[in-house]
Amino acid sequence: MELSHLAWIDTWLDDNVSQSYKNEPLAQDWARISKVSEELGEAVNAFVGTTGQNPRKGLTHDMDDVLEELADTALTAIYAIQHFTKNEQDTYGIITGRHDTHYSRVRGT
Repeated sequence: MELSHLAWIDTWLDDNVSQSYKNEPLAQDWARISKVSEELGEAVNAFVGTTGQNPRKGLTHDMDDVLEELADTALTAIYAIQHFTKNEQDTYGIITGRHDTHYSRVRGT
């Protein structure tokens, strides 16, 4: 059975970490969650570089860089969900469920 892209990436991430992560399952769990913060930091840095907020560095990025880093952040969060569910349908169910919840909140329903 061929794995979906999501399942394949999840398996690859699990299999290609140092032995210390394989010996301590919670370490891999923490790594998957904290990686989302790392990616978000890269999005913030790209935005700072787009706005020129840091005068010492000036303009270092453009909006395409920001959008790509935001996409990396979103995908890394999805990979973290998949790490815990190990079930693509459950992962997508969680994502669409939260999307529906946000939509209902905004609509006031």
